This record gives sequence, C-alpha cells and structure tokens, in this order.
Amino acid sequence: FCEGSQSASRRPPMRHGLRSLAIAAGAIAGASGGLVSRPHAFSASAPAAISRRASSVHASVAISKPPLPEVVERAPATHPAFELVRVEMVDEYTIKVATYRHRQSGAEVISAQADDENKVFGIAFRTPVEDSTGVPHILEHSVLCGSAKYTSKEPFTELLKGSLQTFLNAFTYPDRTCYPVASCNTKDFYNLVNVYLDAVLSPRAKRDPTVFAQEGWHYELDAAEEPLTYKGVVFNEMKGVYSSPDQLHYRALKKALFRGHPIYAIDSGGDPRSIPTLTYDAFADFHRRYYHPSNAKIYVYGDEAELPTAERLALLESWLAEFGSSRGGGDEQIPWQPAEPEPYEVSEPYPVDAAAAAAPTQFVTLGWLFPPSPLEPSKKLAWGVLNDLLLGKPSAALQQPLLASKLGSAVVGGGYGASLQQAAFSVGLKGVAPGDEAKGRVSALILETLDSIAESGFEQSAVEASMNTIEFRLRAASASPMKGLSFMMGALSEWVYGRDPIEPLRFEEALASLKEDVARRGGAVFVELLRESVLENRHRCTLSLVPEPQLGGWLQAAEEQELSAVRERLSAGELKALEEETRALRAAQAARDDPADLAKLPTLSTSDLTASTKSIPIEVDEVAVAGGGRATLLTHELPTDGLVYLNVGFDLARLPIDDVPYVPLLCRMMSELGTDTLDETAFSRTVSAQTGSLGVSTMTSAKPRPGGAAGSPDEAVAMLMLSGRAVADKAPQLFDLAADMLASTQLDNAERAVAMLKQSLARAEAAVVSSGNSYASAALAARFSLCGSVDEMLGGVSQLHTLRGALEQAQSDWPALLARLERMRSALLSADGAVVNLSADEQSLATTAAHVPRLLGRLPSAAAPSNGGWAWSAGGVLVPSHEGLQVPTQVSYVAKALPIFQPGERICGSTSVVSRYLRTAYLWNTVRVQGGAYGCNLAFSRLDGRATFSSYRDPNLAATLEAYDGTGAYLRSNPLGPSELSKAIIGAVGELDAPQSVDARGVTSMVRHLLGVTEEERQIWRDEVLATTAADFVAFADRIDEVAARGSVAVVASESAIAEANVALPEAARLQAKAVL
Repeated sequence: FCEGSQSASRRPPMRHGLRSLAIAAGAIAGASGGLVSRPHAFSASAPAAISRRASSVHASVAISKPPLPEVVERAPATHPAFELVRVEMVDEYTIKVATYRHRQSGAEVISAQADDENKVFGIAFRTPVEDSTGVPHILEHSVLCGSAKYTSKEPFTELLKGSLQTFLNAFTYPDRTCYPVASCNTKDFYNLVNVYLDAVLSPRAKRDPTVFAQEGWHYELDAAEEPLTYKGVVFNEMKGVYSSPDQLHYRALKKALFRGHPIYAIDSGGDPRSIPTLTYDAFADFHRRYYHPSNAKIYVYGDEAELPTAERLALLESWLAEFGSSRGGGDEQIPWQPAEPEPYEVSEPYPVDAAAAAAPTQFVTLGWLFPPSPLEPSKKLAWGVLNDLLLGKPSAALQQPLLASKLGSAVVGGGYGASLQQAAFSVGLKGVAPGDEAKGRVSALILETLDSIAESGFEQSAVEASMNTIEFRLRAASASPMKGLSFMMGALSEWVYGRDPIEPLRFEEALASLKEDVARRGGAVFVELLRESVLENRHRCTLSLVPEPQLGGWLQAAEEQELSAVRERLSAGELKALEEETRALRAAQAARDDPADLAKLPTLSTSDLTASTKSIPIEVDEVAVAGGGRATLLTHELPTDGLVYLNVGFDLARLPIDDVPYVPLLCRMMSELGTDTLDETAFSRTVSAQTGSLGVSTMTSAKPRPGGAAGSPDEAVAMLMLSGRAVADKAPQLFDLAADMLASTQLDNAERAVAMLKQSLARAEAAVVSSGNSYASAALAARFSLCGSVDEMLGGVSQLHTLRGALEQAQSDWPALLARLERMRSALLSADGAVVNLSADEQSLATTAAHVPRLLGRLPSAAAPSNGGWAWSAGGVLVPSHEGLQVPTQVSYVAKALPIFQPGERICGSTSVVSRYLRTAYLWNTVRVQGGAYGCNLAFSRLDGRATFSSYRDPNLAATLEAYDGTGAYLRSNPLGPSELSKAIIGAVGELDAPQSVDARGVTSMVRHLLGVTEEERQIWRDEVLATTAADFVAFADRIDEVAARGSVAVVASESAIAEANVALPEAARLQAKAVL
C-alpha cells in the first residue's frame, strides 16, 4: 500500500474471499477445492483457420464486449521451424491462441495474443516418478542453480535481485514440473525467458553434484567425533510438510484413492525418509529422460505489439534447434487408475504433541475416484456447480449437516478436484474423536446425507445461487493481473495428458448447455451427476488419519539410528573425507560469484526504469448522515469491465481493547449467519445469486507521520471492513445486502457460534505448525506497537487462547458471549465516521454512488461514545524477550525484530533497496543455501521503522540467529559495486510497480488515504529508491546492528529443538519455552 513497506494487514471476507493464483487456475481448469495437484513451489504448414465460438451470456452477469483490440486481431506469424497447428479465439477472455509444433524436436507451443501488459512465459515437462525420493522436486530447485550459458551459482537469485519480474518461480506437481515467469517490461521478459530456458535444458546440476547436495540432501559432519546429520533444502522443506497434519491428510488421501498407482500413490515432493536414498546418478538420469523439448509444453502470452509472435518463435527456435526428437528416455505417459470393485478403508498415523492440552483427534474422510476417462467440459462445469451446492458455503447441503453434527471441528477433503489425470470427490471431518465408532458415525453421516440429497433434490434458489457463483468466478478471472499465468496453469491441466489445452479456457458453450439443461430439468441435473459419479461409484475409500503421540519421536529416533549406522560403516579415512566434503561445500556456498560469470546474465539498467509513480484516481467527498454526522465517500474510476467493488469501513478503536480478540468471531458471524428477515440458508443463497462476493473482515496498519517519518507506536488504523462486488446492474441489491449483513444479522445462534469457533480453532492450530514464521513475527510485532498488538490479538497465538475461551463460554454461558458480541456491533456500526470506498468504471460509478446514502441510512446515525482510546505500553522495546513457542514439528521458524527508527525520524526510500537486497543476497546465502532453510526474510516497514528477520522450515535455530546478527558486518565488509547496486535498485522498483487487480487498486488507494500518504510522498520515496548509493548500505548496517544488540526473539519449534538451542545460546538469550497446542 505504501512503497517499501509491509502492507497493511487485510483479512479477506469470509464469504467467497479472493482466490489465490492456484485456485484461480483451478477454476479455469474446472477444478474446485478437492483432491487437486498441490505443487511444491521454489517456486499445418499453411496458416490454420481461426475458429470462433458463439457466446451465450447469463443475464445476471452480462458484461458487454468491446471490439477486439488490434493486438489480438492480428494474424499469428508463421516460422519455418514450426508447424502452425491451429488458431482459435477464446472469446471468454478476449485472447487469440495459436498452437505450434516444433518440427525438429517435437516441442508443443502455445502463443497467446492478449491486450495485457503483463507478459507470461512457461515451460512444463511431464515428470512421472517411480519412488518418493523427491527427484522431480529436487530437480526443480536444482536447475535454477546455474546453467551452461549462465554460469553464476544461482541465476534465480540474481534475477530476484535485479529484475522487474511480476512472477518468478517453479512448481512440482505429482506428475509435472512447471517453470513460469512474468514481467511487464519487454526487455526484462526476454531476459527471464533466456535464463529459464538455459536452466531447464542445460543445467549445471547435471554436471555438478554439489548442486544436488545443496538442494537435495547430503551428509554433514563438522568433526570426526560429532554426530552425522542430513542437510538439504528440499529435505528440510519436506520435513516441514510432513509435520503438518493437513498436508499429511492430503498426501494420504491421494495415496489411498490411487492405491498401487505407479505415480500418484507415491510422493513427487519427497518423503524425508526416502529422500536420502536418492543417488546423484539417478537424479542426473531423471533430467536426461524428461527434460527434453519432445516432452515440453511451452507457453508464451502477451501483447502482440510488444511481443510479436515472430519474435517469440525465433527466440524459441534459437534454444530448440540443437535438439532432435528422440531423447532416449522413459515413458512419460500417465496411466489411468482402474476402478476398484468394492469400497475399502485405509488408516495412516500422524504426529501430535504428547504434552498437548487438547485430546488428540482423528481425520475421517470419504473419497471417490471417478472412472478412468476424461470428463466432458459440460460435466466439469456442472461438477463445479454441484460442488458449490454441496460444500460451497456453511449453509450448503452437505457442509451444513456435517458442521451441525458436532462429530468434528472442521470439514476437510475439499470436494471436487480435477487437475490430476482423473477427477475425484472427497469430504470428511477433522477433530473427530478417536476410535472406530466415531469414524463409523462420520462415514454414515456423509453417506446418509448424500442419499438424502439425491432423494429430495436441490431447491431452485440454491441452484440459481450456485450457478451465479461459478459463472461470476469464471468471468472475474479476467480481472486478475496474473490472468495470463492462470490461463497457462489451466491449459496445463489438460495439455500434459495429451488433451485439448484450450478447452479449460472456454466456458460459454458448456455454460449455455448447462443453463438449457437446468431450465428443463432444474436441480435434477445435479442429482443425476451426484448419483452417477459418487453414490453409484464403488471406487470409494474411507481414510482415517489417526493421531500418534509417539510418531514424531519414532521418526527422529529412526533417522538418528540410520545416521549412526552409516557412521559406523565409515572408516576413519572416510569420516575425514566427509569432514572435508562438508567444509568444501560450505566454502563453495559462501564463495562469491566470479564477476565474469555474473556479467553473462542479461540485465536491465536503471535507465530502463520509469521515474514517476503510478497514481490511482480518487475523489474524496463527505456524505451527511442523520444526526449531523458525516461519512467519507472515496470513489475510483477504474476499468472494472462493468463490475462494482464496494468497501465499507468502521473504526475498530470504538471498541474497548479487551473486545478486540473477539472481532474475528463477530466478522464471521456477520458474514455467514442469517438476518432478521432471512434465515442463514436463504440469505446465503440471495448473496450468491445477486453478488460476486460479500463478507466482513478487518484491516489494520501502522500509521506513518507526515513527510515519510516513522509513526508513533501507539497510533494505528484498524477497521472492521465489509467488502463486496457485483455487476453494475445488481448494485442496488449489493448495497441492500451489505446493509442487511451489517445491521440485521441475527447473532443469537449458539449452535453456529460453537461450530464456527471449533472450525477456527482447528484451522489456527494447523496454521501455527505449517506457518510458524507468521506467528513468531506476530508475537514480536505485538511487543513493539499498538498495531502489532492488535494484529496479534486478531491472528496470533493469543487468538488461539481467545478461541478456546470463547468456545468454552459459548457452550456454558452463551447469553454472556452474545451480549458481548451485540455490544461490540452496536459500538462499531455508526454511519457517522464510516468510510465508503467504491471502484467502478465511468459508466457505472455515478449511478452506483447514488446508493450510498441509502446504505448509510440503514445504519445507526448517532456517534458512538468514545472508549478513551487504546492504551499501549512501550515496554517491549526496552526489554528484549526470548520466546520459544513449542509445537510438534520437525523444523523451526525463527524470528528476531526491533524498531530501528525512532518515532518522527524520517525513513528514506533507500531502506527498501537495502532490506530487499539483504533478503535476496546475504540471508538467502547464509540461512537458505548454507543453513538449509526453505525460506528466509527481512521485512522492513517504512510505516513504523520495524525490521523483522524470519525463517521458514528451518533445520537450525541458534545458527540462524547468529546469521541474523551478522547482517551489519556483512554490509560493511561487502561493499556494492555499480552492477550490484543497479540490480538492487531495479529489484526494489519492481516491487513498487507490482501489478494489482482492479479491486486491489481501489483498496490500495483507500488505505493510502486513511494513512495520510500523499502522492508527493510516494514520488519522493521513489526518487530516493532510484538515487540509492553504496553508502546507504553501510549506513543501514548501523541501524540493523540494533536488532542484533537489542532485538527480541520468537521461535516456533519443537520442544527438543528449543532445548538444544538453549544449550548453544548465551544464558541471557535462552528461550523461554511455552506450549502452544
């Protein structure tokens, strides 16, 4: 929101919240939230005829289509090295898609023409696995560590340092590996493509075993008398994955549904127990077999004027020309899984903390694997609607009885998923009491509920709501700034299986067909689909994921015994050689790149950068409300394609501070419950039928002082925020429903409150294990500012305590909890002081704004009494703390933080350049490359001057803290030359100019207004970024040394890791351990 800062914390609406890139791609591909392929991320010779399909647009979300942009209308080029297979228009997203085949190598290419400045490239390979050693995952990491042409150690990190990239990563799926990049700058885009193509086709890793050792696994031995250990980035990453019950549940479910399958029954990401069995020869051979153009799917997307098809093809030919069509490798085809004749059961253990306060519980899930044949587009779309009918919202036909049963704490499984070779449907509960009786009750409830649904059918209002939800989601995909990447991921969901890659991008024909069918037969369409794919499908698995308190200890003991056995087999000479190998690897990792190698990388220069900031249009008005009060109206004229985006904010400071931890519960109840006139089911269906989304959340941010100075720690902006969107002709309904949600929600529903609290608690307990870096950082932020304290109350470890207490109160004294929630809502909801934020196009903005007075008129108008403000103590800054948050995990999350600017002290734009450089250079090399952590970060906030170090899935603890403390010394002893300085500035500008969706731009402008950030201040900040010097890096060293000297520490780690670290840490810095779960 403000350049160079940590962004304001905005929790998305509970109802149909904004989708991540992966979910957006899944929606395009026809997948919903079920058993989908979850990636591991780093990261005719003559012109073909153009086919254009007719469109049929549903009236509720009809958006007029302008004439084709000239950059789309142009005919695709031809090239002698490529066969032009076909050309098609995808009217749904106004893109022209040409499909080519490289004549010599057999590589398949999609070239998409779009009126979009964000250019996208991707290359994907089918990478079927034979075991759980994680070879495709390790290779995904390794190919980005140098190549034949670009010989520096890690071109990937060099690109991160000095590119304007809008996306740069890689993904390993169960059956494919994908390498996508994106940039709005044409020169930068070509640089990224060249580096990535050399990386995947000619990586250093296939010639240099040290890359495999670093990214995959290796033995580490510091001295002959010390114990042998395993190290490696992927090894440690997967230890973190295998510490998460939710991740283990997904893996166990895939393995169970595809039992015996040669690919899907094993883990492409790697099982930590199997990764050390992978040899370098097998690793290199995997690249030889699968990383060949004959097995490649290549995608290029962008504006034809800036990225002509002829240039795209010429670039690809320059890389593909040396390859023939034969690679001498294995069979990359993905076999179908035969149908099982009868239902079956599978049980798997998962680790829990033996000392946890709560009793251990199990996961119980039923999964159905669909028959071994592709689904027709109309069935995929129908299944998307059916999934929403069953599980799309708390009042949905299957989710509601599961939640009401009190048999578990949260629904799992995710429903329908279609991004593997075969589609599947799965659903269950976690938080289920142990034992077969409880498992049987959950299984019976799911089957009985589905039978009942099939017998009684779906109400017409439910069908209309779900149809609108899915259609809105499909059409809204074009509003994403990363739509080109989403289209690629959607295309790959069919392309890798030899099917039509364009089909996932289309939906009009299937939608029109489905609407006609629904018009004739109503909900029977979906009942028939449910019977055919689920109820009459014998390929059904019942999975129970059973808690095992000793499992973590057993796994650790087995690893230590294995390493001890290896050590015993080694002679003294071999141990000495292993010591030398350990030192040699560390020396290689620590060594700086040869300047000649770095010079080979294509780069931008600062002259390629734009000097001016990009502003977002905003008009600020006041609206008089009854009683003499005033509300603020912010409007943004933006190209929203006929959609309207609404935000309504209320100051959370109207509440006493003791009520703040209960705000998440209030938000969820307001978002999901019924109103005074409509019950939960009816209101939910009305919202889904009339809008694209509507819900209540929170927005918090530190507040800077004028002129770019660090804000006072006791000042913050904190708001309750309603957010919604709809097509312009549904704006009246959007505003009416928003008013209902705010003012008329019926909070007196103890049963639903209990269910919500159980769900939220289950999610939070899972998140603290899988995202411990966020919880550790939040614990530190709470010590340093009011905003940090509020954020921690809303989503940190203390929120777990609030949820437990609120759950107990809801069950024992509901009237008292209800009274509190009612009092909170009354204090918050006042038209006086409200902020209304509207984003729409020119045609819709004025008519939409006319509804604002009616919305405000539905709210109480009297000014709420002030509670005297929130008190906050600065003691956390003065006295460092060292906190160990104990959870069952095989990895650690390590954070250290301190404000390094005083309130009122001006913060220069160069700080964003230096802090970003440290993330991609020093910390990357010491914490990730040498230390083996999966991730590391230095977050610096220009709003309050706080610096926060953190690591993710880290095998170390004390060593990581030592690395943090060495940051200042690194800056002083490694002065930046002109080339490195230029890259650091370019990378920082790339972050400033990251593309945003239209609705996000409107919210960003609103937040800037609330914080008082002016366009002049933004331009000064940018000028300072561009003017950063090497001296600014040295000056920052003195600041960052304060974190080493006086910073507080918080870690999320296991009991044993905390105890081991305390042996190494000085007495004053030892961690005070406390159990979280």
